[in-house]
Amino acid sequence: MKKGFFVLLMAAIAPSVYAQSAVQAPAASQATPSNRADSYFHFSRARLADSEGRFSDSIAEYKEALKVDPNNSTLYSEMAQTYDHNSQTRLAVDTANEAVRINPDNIDAHILLSQIYWKQLVARNAQPDRGTIEQAVHEYEEIIRIDPSDPQAFLQLGLLYQFNKQPEKAEEIYKKHLKVEPGSEEGTLALADLHMKSGDNKGAAALLEDFLKNRPDSDRVTKALGDAYFYQKDFGKAAEYYKKAIALGAADDDPEVEENYAQALFMADKFEDAAAIYQRMLQRNPNDPATLVKLSQIYRSMMNFDKARAALTVADKLVPNNEEIQFNLFLVDRDEGKIEEALTRLSSLAKASEHANGRYTEPEQQNRSIYFSNIAALSSSIGRYDQAVQAYQDLRTVSPQKDIVDVRIIETYREARNIDMANQYLQKALKASPKSRPLLIVSADMTAEKGKVDEGIRILEGLSNGQPDLELIGAMAEIYQRAKKWDDAQNLMEKAIKAFPMNPDVYFMQGAMYEKQKKDGEAEKAFRKSLEFNAESPATLNYLGYMLADRGIKLDEALIMIKKAVDAEPISGAYLDSLGWVYYKMNRLPEAEQYLTKAVRFASTDATMHDHLGDLYNRIGKFPEADAEWQKAIQLATEPREADTIKKKRDQIKNKLPKKQL
Repeated sequence: MKKGFFVLLMAAIAPSVYAQSAVQAPAASQATPSNRADSYFHFSRARLADSEGRFSDSIAEYKEALKVDPNNSTLYSEMAQTYDHNSQTRLAVDTANEAVRINPDNIDAHILLSQIYWKQLVARNAQPDRGTIEQAVHEYEEIIRIDPSDPQAFLQLGLLYQFNKQPEKAEEIYKKHLKVEPGSEEGTLALADLHMKSGDNKGAAALLEDFLKNRPDSDRVTKALGDAYFYQKDFGKAAEYYKKAIALGAADDDPEVEENYAQALFMADKFEDAAAIYQRMLQRNPNDPATLVKLSQIYRSMMNFDKARAALTVADKLVPNNEEIQFNLFLVDRDEGKIEEALTRLSSLAKASEHANGRYTEPEQQNRSIYFSNIAALSSSIGRYDQAVQAYQDLRTVSPQKDIVDVRIIETYREARNIDMANQYLQKALKASPKSRPLLIVSADMTAEKGKVDEGIRILEGLSNGQPDLELIGAMAEIYQRAKKWDDAQNLMEKAIKAFPMNPDVYFMQGAMYEKQKKDGEAEKAFRKSLEFNAESPATLNYLGYMLADRGIKLDEALIMIKKAVDAEPISGAYLDSLGWVYYKMNRLPEAEQYLTKAVRFASTDATMHDHLGDLYNRIGKFPEADAEWQKAIQLATEPREADTIKKKRDQIKNKLPKKQL
């Protein structure tokens, strides 16, 4: 939706660089009547020669005129225009500046200079010269000083102020323009664009809506209003206004608006409507790989993986080995649960992006960061911790936040229950970054995990600057809860709520603390309080929904909550397990099997998920499969009590298993 700076308003407000001022006889206040006549004679011949394209003759005549009337500002400004017509820019600038020196109010000279500087800025759109910008600003300020009724000069000056990072001046000048030309479409668009660039999308929307009350037929303003709502993430309203803009003919001049409409529908979860637009676009241009990629993303969101893969396969044939297409194929593999295929494809992408010299542009670094992060996460999810650590090590080479990557490596070792390696790596990382807050937080947690709870808390308290810090409070609460120091955890939560009464995370932490104590009523109340402040939080919706499902109550509400969480994060093993579990509790066993089997693909090292899948297989009579899942759950269980409970389930189905399995 965003274009280059000087392209934004160029077509509508840029002056014609060949515009001519009204033909004037040269003023000659200090010339004698005879000199005035001679001057006018040569001036007329100069204008004629200029109009016939005889630029050398024209300049010669201007010089003759100046011999008899050397202080005539108009002669200099007219001669400057001839130089400009002949592409002798330097001479045009010098001559126009001489005209201004003689008469600072010579508006024709200022206009010509502004046009020349504007042309230079447009030619350098990627890297406009700061000095040229300042010169252009000066000329437009002079034009407005001389003629404060020139609406176009206000617009151009405002645009220059914007680029010069002077938004306050730009806003002031745009408002002056709207006083000079009330109801100006260009002025309204410019001021709204300024608001959007500063993040005030609501202010932009209000301005545009007010304009449309009197001019509801403006396709450009209607489209801009769609942009304002899109940036507010009100995708439903954005789609509404993009649709209106298209009906008003906006797509004739701005082909992007149709894709903006499709994108807004996509973001509003109106997948079928969005797909229909991209399909129409594809009918007009069947060989457009970008449209095929967009269409595949919609199908993937609809979990129609066959169609998503088919669209990308066509795109891949049009543009073989394209990085974006290959990455989207990886996303289809991943979301479908084909983890092995996803890892293979992503590893190939990472390898193909490698440079022998180890030097990368910023976009290349960002891409490699995405590749390595995904490889690490997926490898960890299926228990390949060595590969995950290696991927994080690779990520570390391109990440500016090396201590954050170090924390991920430490947590991977902890997840693999390789505490010795976690400790070794922590000490190495702290030696390199002794003041790293993320490393000190994980150090405190690992210290407390060894039984040194008070020492861990002291480390965290030492990181505080005396002000309440929610991240540190959360870390301390986790330590207290793991140590079963519930009173300390409760006191901490009460202080946190006083310090952050409007923060949903505080109530989420409080709910988790109550749930771990089996205080289900208090937990539910805290989670619902969190949702009052952030009704769309996937983590809170999932936690509360799962808690209700596990207790077998309010299952319809639990299903709605967990579905929202899965829609937001469709590859979260935890959320998929929750959805499978609520279906299990509702006795909707086919759906339960669908999501529970998918959950263990994305979190194959989680004992609870294998336990749930074992329960499902047991209920539908797949006893060997149930026994296999429970065996995995026992191996992965982190607490003896959890393992003992699952062992009892295995014992109960022994007589239902084939003898050779026993």
